[in-house]
Amino acid sequence: MRATALRIPLSELKDAEFVKVAEQYVPSYAVTKSKLKASRVSVFGIVVRRYDGENFTSIKLDDFTNTIDVMAFEDAQELLKDIKEGSSVKVIGRVRQGNNGLFIALEGIQRLSFKEEMFKRLEIIKAFTQAIKDVQKEQKSRLDGKSGAKKNKAKNADKKQMLSEFVHADEIVVEREVVK
Repeated sequence: MRATALRIPLSELKDAEFVKVAEQYVPSYAVTKSKLKASRVSVFGIVVRRYDGENFTSIKLDDFTNTIDVMAFEDAQELLKDIKEGSSVKVIGRVRQGNNGLFIALEGIQRLSFKEEMFKRLEIIKAFTQAIKDVQKEQKSRLDGKSGAKKNKAKNADKKQMLSEFVHADEIVVEREVVK
């Protein structure tokens, strides 16, 4: 039976530890930041690079949180024939360890429509918004624990991270239109 593909942002795979399992019928996996065991993943991204070799085709995906290489070997190369740089895609594949770090061995790929791409971007914005809130909450609790917290709080009030630092303003306008 095939393992379930985890829907995760690429940032989860950054600095993940790969565990090679020698036991038959037990897949190798990566231990993510959140301590998830990911042997198969389902990720969204925009193709920012493409390379066609003799025995493989490689694309680099960027989901605005991180990038990763997706490798297609043998029969799977056919799946990438119409995928070009700039395409928005959803990829399903196995997490593997290569010479240059983790990559995804392609099992399936789907081009995304404009609305699907905007929905994925909104998911990422939501995750960034939550991450910003968590950082601000942590900073506030540290400041409240120190003497002179009121002075530091007033100084740092203007330094709050804004969502626009992560996403261009024009993208936010487009995404709001899609939601409507």
